[in-house]
Amino acid sequence: MNKMMPTLDKEIDIFVTTKIGSFKHIKYHTDATKNNKKCIENLIDVKTLQKEDSITCMSWGNVAQTEILIAKKTQQIDCYDTLQGFTKSVTADFSTGHVVGLGRHKRRLLAALSSGVVKIWGKQEAEMQVGKLDRMRMCADDTTLFATGGEENDLKVWRIGEAEPAFSAKNLPNDWLQLRQPIWVSDLTFLPGSNGQLLAVCSRYGYVRLYDTRAQRRPIANVEFKMAATCIAPSFDDRQVLVGFGRGQLHQVDLRNSRSDKGFKGCAGAVSDVAIARNDRLVVSVSLDRQLRIHSYDTKEMLYRQYLTSKLSCVLVQTESTTPLRKGEVEIKEETEPETLEKEESADEMDVLFDNMETITDKPKKKKAPPEPTESKRVKPSLDGSTESQQDEASQEEAIYNLLRSTEKQKRKREKQKREKRAKSVFYNA
Repeated sequence: MNKMMPTLDKEIDIFVTTKIGSFKHIKYHTDATKNNKKCIENLIDVKTLQKEDSITCMSWGNVAQTEILIAKKTQQIDCYDTLQGFTKSVTADFSTGHVVGLGRHKRRLLAALSSGVVKIWGKQEAEMQVGKLDRMRMCADDTTLFATGGEENDLKVWRIGEAEPAFSAKNLPNDWLQLRQPIWVSDLTFLPGSNGQLLAVCSRYGYVRLYDTRAQRRPIANVEFKMAATCIAPSFDDRQVLVGFGRGQLHQVDLRNSRSDKGFKGCAGAVSDVAIARNDRLVVSVSLDRQLRIHSYDTKEMLYRQYLTSKLSCVLVQTESTTPLRKGEVEIKEETEPETLEKEESADEMDVLFDNMETITDKPKKKKAPPEPTESKRVKPSLDGSTESQQDEASQEEAIYNLLRSTEKQKRKREKQKREKRAKSVFYNA
């Protein structure tokens, strides 16, 4: 364990969601001896999950971090109170596609669908068409601002109540072959403390860019990678972000110097989401290998890793308040996916089964009894004076002679057919 970690035990509440629809609360202790499966609880009964209950988006609903907004693949949006449980739900069926962004401005709820429609619920409902989306995020410093981006839909910053974007990013100049640079915004974030004026985006094409809405439309910093970026989150220092990649890598990118300056190892699957605990300087990440990992930011050491039986999609770290476990001693329930996902889980279940099996020591091998002596076969003499071996040799020679004779006959027959065909040919006779 890291020597720089504090000796006093601190509790950090972490909420994660999965691809099959489960929702978990994990209470992490800085004292490693207190971390066990009793600190994990399911907030949704896994027996009621269906195939379409996959959770696609999760975000905080207020500054106090006591309300969580959860969106499912069925376009259902649930509001979860950390003390009271699920309170209400709405359905975002105003267009096609799944929910890619959630937020709240005062009492008004915002939801964005992948088809490119953003709806604002409240006394005066409004819908906006912003283009094909992969991600929509609200600004924590100014909740009237939200940003959008997607495939061939570059970064745009919108203000609630306005039909036109307050900022629209411009692509980089053409490359040395005068070809247009492709655009695909996979995730974006507002940098804290900038009042919504600094934004960072990552792309499936591997770039990470920094935008300043006060300076220019084109990015003021651009860092290229040779792998697809899947998620991005602000880091601990100014103009630094944490970026997760599809190859299972997690890096910190320094946008001031336009380079990657730190990496966190351990992920085996694509990193699906990343968050930080600012006061304790911890980096929390989830990936498609079904593992939750916590790294120390200063030493890059992995402090905690937990297997959660399902592919993880989103993670939130509660830093403004705390949430007690609903039951004092609750062990994690073993999840079972729907019938269509059983094959995907079978390999992991078999691994767990073999890990729990008792090891059996090898038994001493029994010495084999020596084989009984057998009488050698005697060669019976024939009536004509020749032995059986001589007769076998004679039969083999006769079989070889017959095979050569039949082969010679077939060869002569084919040559005769060729001569007849050649005689009938018009070109040969000419």
